Amino acid sequence: MALLIATPDRDSEELGRLIRRQDPEIDLRVWPELGRAEDIRFVLAWKPPEGLFRQLPALEVVSSLGAGVDQLVDNPQIPGHVAIGRLAGPRLAANMAAYLVAVVVARWKRLPDFAEDQRARRWNQWAPEQPPVIGLLGTGEMGRRTAAAFGELDFPVHGYSRSGRGPAGVTMHSGTRGLHELAGASDCLINLLPLTPETRDILDADLFSQMREGSTLINVGRGEHLVEADLLAALDRGRPGCAVLDVFREEPLPQDHPFWDHPKLFITPHCASITLTREAAELAVESYRRVMDGKPPLGVVDRERGY
Repeated sequence: MALLIATPDRDSEELGRLIRRQDPEIDLRVWPELGRAEDIRFVLAWKPPEGLFRQLPALEVVSSLGAGVDQLVDNPQIPGHVAIGRLAGPRLAANMAAYLVAVVVARWKRLPDFAEDQRARRWNQWAPEQPPVIGLLGTGEMGRRTAAAFGELDFPVHGYSRSGRGPAGVTMHSGTRGLHELAGASDCLINLLPLTPETRDILDADLFSQMREGSTLINVGRGEHLVEADLLAALDRGRPGCAVLDVFREEPLPQDHPFWDHPKLFITPHCASITLTREAAELAVESYRRVMDGKPPLGVVDRERGY
């Protein structure tokens, strides 16, 4: 069974080298060099090239090289019998939690203000009192690790999921009413949802109208979750008071996009949590071996639910 790495927008050389080091017996191919296409049964993909899957008659598994799978679940070229998995290891979730804690704590403690005080040689002793209430849209692996990180700091944490189930110690919500309740209860509303037809455009004017005045929106899910025009209008009304965005509908963000210069927006370039090459190689080999043994790949996805 040949394993193909298909990541046109990424350099796959290091990933291939680490996979070969772990298991020299794997028949490894790197796009665009397919070799005998009929030998390829497992594909590691990220933004796969158009038409690739039509060339692979023996395809059994496609695994995302990261946590996102919408690009695969929505791909009509992947036959229904093909299993879809993902490589989302513990380091990926830990890095996401670290990013979110850093952003929230920096704003809560007003650390940028102290930098201004230092430049002005101004001694302004100040500390916040109660920590902000955290609202998590999505309580999957990323959400659970994030909830645990904030829980360790004694932050109140609320969560939203389709089922209404979530980690211990998190006040859970579900349904449209629960979504509005979560928005109204949160000082920091964090989107970690998978992108599905149900969650597309979920960050819209209706949701923003339920948020607390001066609250913070953080989007680390997908750019397609956010209705951009609605956010710009909502920021003018103060609900939310500001936003932190790591993902966008078009990436890189166009130079003329209004987000760049907005005073109530803080932007990072889709780097809240990036799959580490070494962890990806370890997970890829483990998933490949599972499939060789007749088992599902790691992080198998329910194609009907979209995650």
